Amino acid sequence: MLITFTSLRGSPGTSAATLALTWAWPRHAVAAECDPSGGQALAVFDPSGSLGHRGMFEAMLAARTIPLPQALWQQTITLPDGTGRHFLLPGPQTTRTAESLQWQRLALAFRTWESVDVLADCGRLRSRGMPHAVLGNADLTVLVVRNDRHSLRALSSSVDLVREEIGLLGTADDGLVVVVAATPAGFPLKEVERQFAKLGLPVVGEMPWDPSAATQFTDTFRPGKRFETSSLLETSRKLGFEIGKRAFTRSRRLRGRAIPEQAPARQERPRRELVRRPPPPSIPRPAASAGEGDRHVG
Repeated sequence: MLITFTSLRGSPGTSAATLALTWAWPRHAVAAECDPSGGQALAVFDPSGSLGHRGMFEAMLAARTIPLPQALWQQTITLPDGTGRHFLLPGPQTTRTAESLQWQRLALAFRTWESVDVLADCGRLRSRGMPHAVLGNADLTVLVVRNDRHSLRALSSSVDLVREEIGLLGTADDGLVVVVAATPAGFPLKEVERQFAKLGLPVVGEMPWDPSAATQFTDTFRPGKRFETSSLLETSRKLGFEIGKRAFTRSRRLRGRAIPEQAPARQERPRRELVRRPPPPSIPRPAASAGEGDRHVG
């Protein structure tokens, strides 16, 4: 499945949410950095640069001689969560690089990974270099919105525009859901749910206000002893099941609509590629130290 994450305005924590959900995802998953403003996750997990230059741009170059799905897989790295089934695909470092990528080819390549779910961080809507082809090929788009008056009001007045931007077919298309990013003085979640339900926009959950855990995905990864039991990861585990269920249901329904009356010839069937290759390089997990990574930031 291909699940995209985006935001309407500001920085509500879309990148941290994408990585946290990938970290806690119940299946094999890849966090793909498709943010045209530039990815930083590789520097978070590999601050010394020991893994060198890796990412989608390098995969596109390698795809001159090998299939793109294989080239992309070779650019992934294994996240240090101890499971061996969650990965990171670094994205473009600059907007200029993002504009040079063939997003349609990348989106189709993501969809060939039959045994791996792709969680794509697509950055802010209507930004320069936005990967519309990735959004348009998604089984589900998750819009992350900060729980404050201005952000919620902006989304309420722009729902139709958002649906159009990501290629949905009106309010009947259930390919868009909302995840609320909590703030210390935010509105009750039930109130937010009621507000967006009137607009036909389901709210699937709220990411907690947990700067201590979130900074492990946005600054330098040095987790403390309480990281795995943090409210961010505990919520991500529950939210991952709900998002995955909705994406799977919509994916099955869309595939059912796309089945022609007569099956195409064998050579015309789209090829789907199982990821059965040597594992990507692993990121060593820093040793946990008392207090490190557990302090409350902000």
